[in-house]
This record gives sequence, C-alpha cells and structure tokens, in this order.
Amino acid sequence: MNHHERQLLQEEIGNATPDLMIRSKARIDTGLWYWRSRMWLCVVGDELVMLATSRRRYIARKPLAECANSHYNHATGEFVIDPGEDLQFSQFSMPPRDALQLLNHLKKFKSKPLSPTT
Repeated sequence: MNHHERQLLQEEIGNATPDLMIRSKARIDTGLWYWRSRMWLCVVGDELVMLATSRRRYIARKPLAECANSHYNHATGEFVIDPGEDLQFSQFSMPPRDALQLLNHLKKFKSKPLSPTT
C-alpha cells in the first residue's frame, strides 16, 4: 500500500490492525484521467473493507457475515462478493491464491447449520 492508501485505511479503521490486505487487479476511476487506481480488499475484525484512492477516494465496508455466498469465479478470474447489491463494486480480478486466502477468512463467519435435536 502506498502512503495515501494506508492513510485512508487508518482513517476508516482507527487503531485496528488488518488481518489480511489484498491488492486486486481491479482498477477504478479515482479522478486521474490517465490512470485508474487498484482496489484493495482488507479484512479488519469482522468486516471487509474495500478501498482505492488518488484524487478521489473510494471506500466501502461490508460485514463478513453478510458475505457468506461470496466465491471465486475461475472462468473470469474474479472474486465475487455475494450478495453485493449494496456495493458499487462487487467483482474483483485477482489470482486464485489471493481469493483462497480471502475465502478462508470469510469461512470463519459463515453461519453454522443447526444440529437436529432428538
């Protein structure tokens, strides 16, 4: 992360330490007409924080518990946050290894099935 990205993350999460930081291959418009900024996906506690910065800033937060159906699409090479209707960006190009790390963090917050009572 560059200085501006770290600053934006610290402004958003305070003194918390990210458990995981992944730089996706996805690029978004952050105000520079000749360059698009890369998106970062950070797991902080029980939230997924997505950010990119340059002249303009983009930041979004989503509780990990709400990302239960997220998956990696091998055909497109994208990590898909599902459900992601409330997000401006919900698909992020990244290598399978990074997606697997992110999915492992999300798995911790999936709801456990109820055991049958006898």
